[in-house]
Amino acid sequence: MSEKFYPEDIIAIFFSGITIFIQVYLFSTGAITDPYKFITPSVSLSVLIFFIVYQRSSSLKSVKFLRSYLHIPFYGIIFSAFQSFVHKVNPNDYDDLLLNADLTVFGFDITSRLETVTSPWLTEVLTLSYFSYYVLPTLTFVLLFFTKESRAFAKSRDYLLSIVIGWYGAFIFYILLPAAGPDIAFPQHYTVPLIGLSPLTSMYLQNLGEYLRESFVRNTFPSMHFAIILITNFFAFRFKRKYFWFCTLPLGTLLGIATVYLRQHYLIDLAGSVPMAAFSIYAALMLNQRSAR
Repeated sequence: MSEKFYPEDIIAIFFSGITIFIQVYLFSTGAITDPYKFITPSVSLSVLIFFIVYQRSSSLKSVKFLRSYLHIPFYGIIFSAFQSFVHKVNPNDYDDLLLNADLTVFGFDITSRLETVTSPWLTEVLTLSYFSYYVLPTLTFVLLFFTKESRAFAKSRDYLLSIVIGWYGAFIFYILLPAAGPDIAFPQHYTVPLIGLSPLTSMYLQNLGEYLRESFVRNTFPSMHFAIILITNFFAFRFKRKYFWFCTLPLGTLLGIATVYLRQHYLIDLAGSVPMAAFSIYAALMLNQRSAR
């Protein structure tokens, strides 16, 4: 296995290569003026490929770990690079479509309904839960990788490939159905501000809102916050049952609520995350099974 590229390597290199190519092209036309928009992902891709190649000749467990783990922070870099041109490729927003889908399928706008229960303590708890999205992939991969259980590396790679498929597969939807999210698209729907108990939480929410308004990030449908936590819960339930019951399940439940409470997603975004997560898991298990032959 170490003598060839893993499926997650091929997916990451493919999508990041396209992303960098589009950035360079837009830079040549003047649509993107900051060269660091494509220099940073280019350097990061070079580092990733270096570890992929170097690991072939290394027996160190730390190198083996980094070769796979780097996909997690690398995605964050490519996601930012990708978002730098989403609105240039497709300048339309489909928030009206997604909100109407909520009203048609569910009969109500859940983000507006939840405004009636808004409180500082609930905002505090759900903001922390929402932030767990940035921690759980790393924590879960580490727990699966560094264990004495049989097939530890294979199990950690099944998880990694699942989230990689979900992350990059969502790029297709972000291009086809770019949307800003309820808080940015429909500020007139809300009269109660989201304020936490601590100044840090309130500052985080304020900075998040400013960032989303200024950066034109379009990553609403499907909600990858929710899809990744579904994938995480699946693998935690299979291989780390205590971790599932005491960490990923409660955090994942709160995170799902947080996506709509914090007005970042429509309910249809969460519904769309379910088949996305299921496909990612199925595809990852099938791909790793075939590549192991």
